[in-house]
Amino acid sequence: MKQTRRQQGFTLLEIMIALTIFAVISTLAWQILDGAMRTSSATDASAAKLNQLQRAWNLLERDFFQLQGRAPRNGTGVFRLKNNALEMTTLNGVSGQVQLERVRWRLEGGRLWRDVWPTFDGPANSKPDEVPIVNEVKAVQWRFWLGGWQNAWRDSDTQPDGVELTLTMESGDRWRWVFTTPGELPAEAAKPAEPTADKPTDTPAETPPDAPAPPETPPAPEAQP
Repeated sequence: MKQTRRQQGFTLLEIMIALTIFAVISTLAWQILDGAMRTSSATDASAAKLNQLQRAWNLLERDFFQLQGRAPRNGTGVFRLKNNALEMTTLNGVSGQVQLERVRWRLEGGRLWRDVWPTFDGPANSKPDEVPIVNEVKAVQWRFWLGGWQNAWRDSDTQPDGVELTLTMESGDRWRWVFTTPGELPAEAAKPAEPTADKPTDTPAETPPDAPAPPETPPAPEAQP
């Protein structure tokens, strides 16, 4: 009597169960991977934002620390706030040489900009180099310390002792920074006049009338033979 060998394989039900399990595992793996990618993207965006803020703080801190009481020749003032844009004179270190630099901080188009004029005493209509520093900025608020906090700065020929900047981001976050400045620098002291040397003259000095006459030179004795 012959024994028939049963064909080995999976039934349709077993295949359907296996496919269902595989689909569930694939879905879970995709969700984990997608979440990790989203987290990585959010972390990268947050790191980029922090880098922008750190760069802005470094530039502002340098500008205010090296504040100079010198206005350009075009007469825009030493320290001026106009239309919520702050313009000042600071120093730079391009090519290893310290030079005067005119900069302006302003908010436009949701960005915090730092404008730098190519030459300090250039024409009044010269255009600055516009550099975006921080993106997604909603509002900028300045305050100035000079014996107390002031929301406006009207005297462009003087400088405050401190500056406060509040950045309101589009995300709702707020950053408040306070910087110190050299304050109102004393004016350059006038140099003392150099003493003038008395020039010699060919005219002899006059003798006062009451002065005694100089003694006469006695005659030389005659030679004896």
